[in-house]
Amino acid sequence: MKILLVTDAWQPQVNGVVRTYQNTIKELRAMGHEVEVIHPYLTYLKRKPLTGYKEIEYVTNPWAIRHMVAHELSMGTHIHIATEGPLGLVARWTCRKGHFTTSYHTQFPEFIQKRTRIPAGFFYPYFRWFHKKSAAVLTPTEYMKEYLTNKGFRRVKVWTRGVDTNVFRHDLRNDPGYYLVCVSRVSQEKGLDDFCQLEHPRKVLVGDGPYLKTLQKRYPDVKFTGKLEGKELATYYANADCFVFPSMTDTFGIVMLESIACGTPIASYPTAGALEVVEPNINGCLVQGDVKTLQQAVKLCMDINRWDVIESSRKWTWKRATESFLENIYIH
Repeated sequence: MKILLVTDAWQPQVNGVVRTYQNTIKELRAMGHEVEVIHPYLTYLKRKPLTGYKEIEYVTNPWAIRHMVAHELSMGTHIHIATEGPLGLVARWTCRKGHFTTSYHTQFPEFIQKRTRIPAGFFYPYFRWFHKKSAAVLTPTEYMKEYLTNKGFRRVKVWTRGVDTNVFRHDLRNDPGYYLVCVSRVSQEKGLDDFCQLEHPRKVLVGDGPYLKTLQKRYPDVKFTGKLEGKELATYYANADCFVFPSMTDTFGIVMLESIACGTPIASYPTAGALEVVEPNINGCLVQGDVKTLQQAVKLCMDINRWDVIESSRKWTWKRATESFLENIYIH
């Protein structure tokens, strides 16, 4: 089977969407499928930095992909549109009378509301239109499936996620640092002020983004490492006492899977992704509320058996996630 993936998010960007597709493509090719990717860093595409997010670039001539998408569609290639940005929009328009599937990775209406205070409901008509003709709208959790269905989306399917346990391993815990860790793109909507305000002698925030300088000035007691990957990142997970996931807008959060694979429990609010990953008192704690209640969750996490945390991560494999992806695009 040949699959054409169209995405506005790609390396060198570091986020859950990029990691999801990198790992899925690896598994798809191992299964014998052919995968081609249209992404912003192809040589014939022009880019500009997104205002307020310089590390993210968007394509200014997305129509350049139209003929390639149309050709692959005519050849029977399965088209999967990963994002609702300029490239995704051109692919969506080109496929309007053909077979394609889409993904819903980010709660953009809620994200925009946080940034602009314009009600999220103002933006949902566009997203419903974008996904309306999709043979399947893939989203990572049962919670998001129900949420989108209630918002008027149709044919919503769950496509789960995984973690690479060759990279994220508990045996990297060789120098426990007695610190809290948070790994995130550093932007305002991620709830990172809540993490930084927790009362703990050592807090480490891993990541980069437009909100970093503000947090550095506001919280001099927090260690900011910048962007980390691979073994260096995994070592920070493994040697932390607790991983804090304060985001209220993420639909999943692969960082949670990376944390539990390293044996580090999660303290979080009960959001879409956390409800799917966190098993209370087994691999983490969920609390409604604010920084004060999040503080309580952190305290409870300190008593969780790290071997139970590791065991809870074993079901989250990229092979299983990729099989889920294939099931949802094969059945149409």
